[in-house]
Amino acid sequence: MSDPAFLTPEEEFAQLQKLSNEYEPETTGPLVGDRQSSAAIAIEYANADPVYRVKTAALPAKYAFFRTCRGDGHCGWRAIAFGYFEALLHVGDVTKFEVEEARLISMNNLLNLAGHHEDLYIDFAEEAYDLLRKLAGSLQVGNGAGLLLEAFNDYSISMSIITYVKLLASSWIQSRANEYQHYISTDLKSYCSQNIEAANCEIDDVGVAALSTALLKPAGIGLEILYLDRSVGEEANVHEFSQPMNFNGLIPMIRLLYRPGHYDILYKAEDLPAPPQPAPIHVALAYNNQHNFEATTPDANLLSMIPGMYSHNRFQDMDQSFGQRWSPTSYDFDSIPAPQPQITPVQSYAPAPIAPVSASHQDYMSPVHASPMSHQSPASHHSLQMEQPPVQLPFHPAPPPPVSIDRAPIAIEREGPFRPSMYEFEPGYGAGEVMPFQTSQFRDSHYNTCHFRNPSFQPEEWSPHQYRTGNKGRHKSTSQ
Repeated sequence: MSDPAFLTPEEEFAQLQKLSNEYEPETTGPLVGDRQSSAAIAIEYANADPVYRVKTAALPAKYAFFRTCRGDGHCGWRAIAFGYFEALLHVGDVTKFEVEEARLISMNNLLNLAGHHEDLYIDFAEEAYDLLRKLAGSLQVGNGAGLLLEAFNDYSISMSIITYVKLLASSWIQSRANEYQHYISTDLKSYCSQNIEAANCEIDDVGVAALSTALLKPAGIGLEILYLDRSVGEEANVHEFSQPMNFNGLIPMIRLLYRPGHYDILYKAEDLPAPPQPAPIHVALAYNNQHNFEATTPDANLLSMIPGMYSHNRFQDMDQSFGQRWSPTSYDFDSIPAPQPQITPVQSYAPAPIAPVSASHQDYMSPVHASPMSHQSPASHHSLQMEQPPVQLPFHPAPPPPVSIDRAPIAIEREGPFRPSMYEFEPGYGAGEVMPFQTSQFRDSHYNTCHFRNPSFQPEEWSPHQYRTGNKGRHKSTSQ
């Protein structure tokens, strides 16, 4: 070669042209990219030649997604190898992975016949076998797609598998000279060593046909390539190399997009498996009377401390505290106390007595003040009667006369689940003034009608006759 300082213009131009032809831009990006919308291809060619614009604009209508492969001189080999493992993953059959591993192991005889020593190719082959086993085990976990993408983005694993499939294609071509000789101008051995087995050579049509026949067709995987070129037409030309088999409705297919000097992977929407449906969540909505509940109402614990608030016959199997667990029954629960019936006193100066209780277990009886309005008591679920027929309690303006012990027991007609108090049978009960039930807890409760939050709010009226300087205890008759 002449000294660059003494090159003629023609020699200098020839040298620059050679450097230009040998220039390769630095490749960047992942070895195999993530799946993305094919509309990105149309955007990439938006300002390109009109022929490419028309053909790429028609791609998203048929092919929903695509996956890029790094253009480092191995993109075609890498795309087919990745598509092979991905198609097996879409079939989702562990047995299929085991069958493919056994078939690839049996093809070692083909490599040996082509003159390849097992010590040289076994390490490359083991990477392919190991990936098949990992993907088979991932079917239970569901992380096969990520595992496959991670393996092919590992340069060592990716190049080992690419070298292995190159050796398979080379051995297949040499073992079938009658099929491939008329496509090749030189002898098969030289062609395979220079165009198939070389470290940095892209796949050609002969290599695609051989790899499709040797690797994909026996596995039931189809292969088609779309050629994006300047030929006439509004869509890219499609060439099919192998037909897929039907695996229970799943048709594994590899689709490649060829642009001059580069291969990418295409996907139709039907090529991808349906996303796994979440497991149904069964919720028992039927109400079961056998379930118990906890009564945690603070006012209920207060009621449990009052003597005579519960009927012994109705609740003899229950604890006397609302804090215990019981089996729910058909009791009504109203947050608003039900209107209570009023009893008109006989004498005008006597306050109205406390009306019978008519409420469910959750309702709380509040003090009732005399009112000219009449109320209708709602129907109750329980009615408690004594042995004798009901009679009306007498009301006397004066202290009642002494009552004989031999007098027949008085039956009280009352409603609700509460048994009568022992004080109701004492002489003179109801004749005196009514002492309102005003404990510190009840006075501040909204169940008290004197409380401003009670729906039946009635302010308490102060009367000087209610207070005496004498006995402040329970008012009883002093008659003998």
